[in-house]
Amino acid sequence: MDLLKIIKNNLFIQNFAASIISSIPPYLEFSVSKYFAIKKAMYVTAHDSTHGSYLEFGVFTGSSFNFAIKAKKKMDKIFGKMDCEFIGFDSFQGFGEISKDDEHPAFKNKVFSVLVNKEQVIQNIKKISKGQKSRIVEGFYKDTIKNKTTADFKIDKARVIMIDCDLKESTRLALEFVKPSIQEGTVIIFDDYNCYKGNKDKGEFAAFSDFRKKYPEISFRRIFDCGYFGRAFIACNIN
Repeated sequence: MDLLKIIKNNLFIQNFAASIISSIPPYLEFSVSKYFAIKKAMYVTAHDSTHGSYLEFGVFTGSSFNFAIKAKKKMDKIFGKMDCEFIGFDSFQGFGEISKDDEHPAFKNKVFSVLVNKEQVIQNIKKISKGQKSRIVEGFYKDTIKNKTTADFKIDKARVIMIDCDLKESTRLALEFVKPSIQEGTVIIFDDYNCYKGNKDKGEFAAFSDFRKKYPEISFRRIFDCGYFGRAFIACNIN
């Protein structure tokens, strides 16, 4: 109560706090929240002994991919070493052809291709992943994973799947690809789940909704939200 009285009588405290929080760049806050989401997923899967690979769709600058490797190493110290290969999928050339249904003012090829130095990103991943199994599958999804599954890449089960595809079509291809690797306990994080003004027929939300309808034998439960748009699910039952 005393603290409340102090804040009430000293509005500069509110103004100071508001100024500090509003000055934090949204992208920085967004990135940090993604780190926490990955850390949660790594903890949950380590705690429940959900073994398998970490798959990331939309590597971009490699920030979250590299963090996942670091988070896994920390969890190994708590729960014991778990074998986990890290596999990233990205064209490093933007989205490629964007359908009319997937158009969005923030999702432009020039944004995601110009800002990426592919050689630098891959070199940094190699540096961070030293001593850890990892690989990058480079190319547009229509050329690399369409009409294929994880089995074609010798991937058995998935521990954590990070979907940062933004578009519905890219997300659809990623989900179809990972379907055989989903097991009870697999955590799927959607980085842009609630974009497109919340439109249920667009983006990652729509792709995942269609996937769940197509494969009702896989039950998912929402476990946490993350960042500005993100949401995570855990595969809780497979019939």
